[in-house]
Amino acid sequence: MKWIGLLAALLLPAVAAAAATPAPASRLDALLAQTKTLTADFAETVVNANAVTVKRSSGTLAIAKPGRFRWDYKEPYRQLILADGEKLWTWDPALEQVVVRDQPHALASGPAALLAGTASVEKRFEVRRIQRAGTLDWLQLTPKSADSSFKEIRIGLDDEGRIRSLELDSRLGQTTRIEFSHIRRNAEIAPGLFRFTPPANADVVHQGV
Repeated sequence: MKWIGLLAALLLPAVAAAAATPAPASRLDALLAQTKTLTADFAETVVNANAVTVKRSSGTLAIAKPGRFRWDYKEPYRQLILADGEKLWTWDPALEQVVVRDQPHALASGPAALLAGTASVEKRFEVRRIQRAGTLDWLQLTPKSADSSFKEIRIGLDDEGRIRSLELDSRLGQTTRIEFSHIRRNAEIAPGLFRFTPPANADVVHQGV
């Protein structure tokens, strides 16, 4: 399963002040709470430990906190990752396969818990500001738990306080980079966007449910 798109919930308002000074985790938690819904486009690049690009993909995301998100890969292959508040669904049309998990267990650790609005930054990460690069100010999140699959997360904020870039370093040396665009916060989202019914021809695999 892919890493589930993680910190789109960090595309939040009024972070410019946090970027200008060292931002404690408690401040980041407070800013996260201000984003109730979010939609955006994303472009994702995966680079291996040898600095070779192994994957490029793009799509759209939608979030309605707490607990619901839709991470929709459109190019180069279709895949849907959807959390409806109870179950986490992964639909792969090419394989005609749906994997369904119990959402609390599937999102118990790592950045996906932040995406779903179920985890505290302060409890799970050490947060510090790192230097400005180009047009972005950067925050670094280091997991407090040794069980996390990520050793570091970096968040790039523009001058209007919006998350424009996200980088995740796995413990296996792989880096996932995501660029966000067409960001809309706190707009109404139809509840049906977060419902999923497996297609009739799909092979449904239940994991931990």
